[in-house]
Amino acid sequence: MVDRPVKSLLSVRTITNLADLLDVTPNQLKYLMRGLRSEERYLRFHIPKRNGGLRVIYSPRRELKAIQERFSRLLVGIYNPPGPAHGFTAARSILTNAIPHVRCRCVLNVDLEDFFPSINFGRIRGLFKSLGVPESGATVMAQLCCHDGILPQGAPTSPVLSNMVCLSLDRKLVKLAAVHRCRYTRYADDITFSHKHQILPSELAYVDDKGEPVVGHELYRAIKESGFEVNVKKVRLFDNRHRQEVTGLTVNEKPNVPRRLIRQIRAMIHAWRKHGEAAAEEEHFQCYYRRVGRRSPTNSFRDVLVGKMHFVRMIKGADDRTYRNLQRQLAHVYPEYLAVMQKENLTLKKRHLFICHASEDKESFVRPLVDQLLLRGVSVWYDEYELTVGDNLREKIDEGLKSSLYAAAVLSTSFFGDKKTWTTREIGGVTALEDADLRPRMLPIWYNLRQSEVANYAPTLAGIVALSSPRQTIEEIADELAKKVLKK
Repeated sequence: MVDRPVKSLLSVRTITNLADLLDVTPNQLKYLMRGLRSEERYLRFHIPKRNGGLRVIYSPRRELKAIQERFSRLLVGIYNPPGPAHGFTAARSILTNAIPHVRCRCVLNVDLEDFFPSINFGRIRGLFKSLGVPESGATVMAQLCCHDGILPQGAPTSPVLSNMVCLSLDRKLVKLAAVHRCRYTRYADDITFSHKHQILPSELAYVDDKGEPVVGHELYRAIKESGFEVNVKKVRLFDNRHRQEVTGLTVNEKPNVPRRLIRQIRAMIHAWRKHGEAAAEEEHFQCYYRRVGRRSPTNSFRDVLVGKMHFVRMIKGADDRTYRNLQRQLAHVYPEYLAVMQKENLTLKKRHLFICHASEDKESFVRPLVDQLLLRGVSVWYDEYELTVGDNLREKIDEGLKSSLYAAAVLSTSFFGDKKTWTTREIGGVTALEDADLRPRMLPIWYNLRQSEVANYAPTLAGIVALSSPRQTIEEIADELAKKVLKK
């Protein structure tokens, strides 16, 4: 039985058929494909490559881009990505591409030269014909997806089409990896092989007399037969005595961001704090844009910085100490970033502090305290963030208590009110956990109460060394709690 997306492609023979498929008028599609000059269909510009040089990008005009996006969604429904393909694929990323190569004895990186330009009009038309599309229909589809005879990097259809073209390459390299008992992945034009316990065989790669890594004859032949060329300047072979990288991530012990990225983020935050945002932005622009010929950055300094932070979070996780420390530093110069920290706090499975409090104390004390704790890198379970309409209150509170290392109880007159059953249950839950694992968890805060008053309400709580307001400011209390739960 032919899949529905494939069947819809098989019916295309003319530009009118393709227009019907993409829900546009034939005249509109003809105009965009044939009625415009080359420079009117695509905007050509350059972006810097990570390792130097410039990459040519072709951005289709808005109307053409919208049509290509529709066609791309159809192609994605057809393409069944093989296991080793991680680029331009849902639920896969540079992280999933790097994970198979963690803690390996030897890692080989090979870059395909001129990846998108090497996929020409003929190859795209041949791809559609291989799916069973009539030749006339395959020609029209290739015309929609190609520009000046090549697959343009920047068009919505190019990522999925490049993966579809690479299916034969992936099959060859999977077999090659199996023969030599290696691991293989590909992210777009980045090919990686690794071996867990030994060096790679010379059929895949070796080091020549000059000490330079060279692609072995079997791997070279497989790439060549698949219609690609090896970029000999970007062949890298690492053993585990040196830093091993896969698609920009270090993989010696675990997938991790390079240290240079952490240093760069710290330097950007330091420049912002010391010189102000405008001066920091100019310094960053001078260092990272003009040196590669860019006239101006496409994003603001703060957007670039937040983007780098999101990348660190994706790789290291929201609960990573280095990441949370960077967040704390950024929030001090960019207060609006606290909203990001509040959202990410909800995603954590483990928290440092459960906040026990009376609702009457939220506005004046608890909410400002929670914000100050987040700014110091302390993760909190706070009902205002956690509870939504329809939640089972007992289950949510039990879940919060079990997932938190400590509980900060904001003790006040309202906390000990006659009708405050939930505060009593929370204190009881903390006490039960302390009895179960024999570990102190309670961190009392006396909010506008003296020790004698606490003793009247709860003698056992009065005997625990506590923080106190107004003797201490909210900031000072947050500092003390952070030292305790972060073990500084």
